[in-house]
Amino acid sequence: MADVTYCRRMAPSESRRDAIELAARPLRELLREEHDEIAAAQAALRHAEKVHDRAVELAGRQLRSARSAEPLACYGHEVILYADRISTADGNHELTTEVRAHAEAGVLSIEAPGWRREISFPHRDQHKLRRVAEEIEAAGRIAEVIRGADLAIAEHAEGEIDQGHADRRAIEETRAHMHRLGELVEDGEDVIDMAPGISAGHEGVLVATDRRLLFIALRRTLAFPYDGLSKVAVRGKWFGARLALTTTGGTVVISGISPRHAAEIADLVRSRIPGEAASV
Repeated sequence: MADVTYCRRMAPSESRRDAIELAARPLRELLREEHDEIAAAQAALRHAEKVHDRAVELAGRQLRSARSAEPLACYGHEVILYADRISTADGNHELTTEVRAHAEAGVLSIEAPGWRREISFPHRDQHKLRRVAEEIEAAGRIAEVIRGADLAIAEHAEGEIDQGHADRRAIEETRAHMHRLGELVEDGEDVIDMAPGISAGHEGVLVATDRRLLFIALRRTLAFPYDGLSKVAVRGKWFGARLALTTTGGTVVISGISPRHAAEIADLVRSRIPGEAASV
C-alpha cells in the first residue's frame, strides 16, 4: 500500500467558524470610513466560494482519473492491460504478482491461480505480443502498489470534495448571517468586528458594532447595547473561550470563540461600557 498522507477533514462547525473568521477579516484590515464593512465581508465570502468551487472541480477530475485509468498496453480488443486488471474477451481479471504471461508460437498465454487465457496471433505480431507479455508481468509486480495509490488518490479526492461542499455550505450560511446583519444594523452604525460563537446551543456570529453587541444565528438573534452591560469577562483557554456578559437581566454566555479574539472583543466592549471599567 502506498504511503499517503491524508488531509484532515474538518467538521461542519469548523467550516462555519472558518467562514465567519474569513468574513470578519476585512473589518479588522480596512478603514471603516472608507468602506462598507458588510459589503467587504460579502466580497471576501464570494472570493472564498470561488476558491472552494475550484477545489471541488479539481478533486472531481482527480477522482475521475483514479477511477478510469487509461490502458497501459493492448492487443486490439482481445487483451487490454490496465494498472490494476487485465481485460480479455471473457471479462476482467485482477492483476496480481502471480500473473504470468508469455508469447510463443503464435499464442499469447496469460495465467494466474484460478484462470488461464490463450490468444492466437499472426507471426508478424510476435514482437508486439512479447512486449505485451513483458508489460503484463511488469505491471503485475507493482499492481498492489498502484492499486493502493489509486485508492489513496480516490479517497483523498473524495475527502476534498466533501470538504469543499462543507466549506461552501458554511459560506452560504455565513452569507445568510451577513444578510441578516445588514437588516439589523441601524443607519450610521459601524460594524467593527465579528467572530464565530455559540449561544444556548445555537452556532452563529457574534458582531461588535460601535453601539452594541449582536449575536446572529439561523434561529436566534440577541442584541446587547453597551449601555445595558455592566461587565464582560473572558473565561476558558484550551477548548475555546467564553464571553460572559453581565446585563440588567442576568448573565449571557457566548462560547466557542478563540481566546485571542475573545480578549480583543472583550477589550472593545469594556472601552464602550459607560461608567467604571468592566472586570477582566
